[in-house]
Amino acid sequence: MKTTSLFCVLMVTIGCATSSTPYVTGPGSQQVHGNAVLHEGPEIEAILIHPSGKRTIGGEWLVLAAELSAAQGGEPIVVTRDNISLRAPDGRRLPLVSQDEFRGSFPRLQIPVQRSLEYLPLLDRYKPNKSGVCDTWFYAAPPATIFFEEIAIGSTQICSGPLVVRVPGGVQPGRWRLLIELQESRADIPFELALEDSTR
Repeated sequence: MKTTSLFCVLMVTIGCATSSTPYVTGPGSQQVHGNAVLHEGPEIEAILIHPSGKRTIGGEWLVLAAELSAAQGGEPIVVTRDNISLRAPDGRRLPLVSQDEFRGSFPRLQIPVQRSLEYLPLLDRYKPNKSGVCDTWFYAAPPATIFFEEIAIGSTQICSGPLVVRVPGGVQPGRWRLLIELQESRADIPFELALEDSTR
C-alpha cells in the first residue's frame, strides 16, 4: 500500500515538473499584471515588476522593481541586500550588485531602471492598509549618495526601488525566481521571461 501511494505521489510530482503551463506561480504568489507578481507570505508582502523578455533576453543586466512590506499584522522585518538573490532558469543563483557597481554602471542602467519603476506604486492597490512610505533602499542613483545595506520595514510601510543583477553569459528565457531570505521564511517569487511576451 505504501509503495502504491509513493508511486502515485511520484507520478503527480513528475507531471507537475513536466507541465507545459507557460507560467506557474510559487506558494503565496500570483500574477496580477503581464509584468507584475504579487507575493503574500507569512513575513513579507511584495510586488515584483519584471521587464519584457524582448528588451532583456541576451543582455548583461536584469533590472527589476520591487515594493516590500511586512505582512499585515506581523512584526517589522529587516531585509538586507545579501538576503535577496535571483535564481536563473539554469539554476545559477545571482546576487544583487553592490552600490559601487550600480553607480559605476549607471549610464547603462539608467533607462532600464526608469522603465522598471514605471508601474509603481502598485502594492497599495492590493493592500490598501499600507499607507506609510519609507525612504530607504539598497541603491542610490547619481547624484544621490545615501543607500542602505539593510532596510527595516513595518506592516503599514512600503519600501520600493530597483533590484539589479549582472548575468554572466546573458539573460536567458525561462522561469526566473526572486528569492528573499528572512528570519523564519523565504519568499520565492517566480516570473517568466519569454521572447514572445508583450513589449514595454
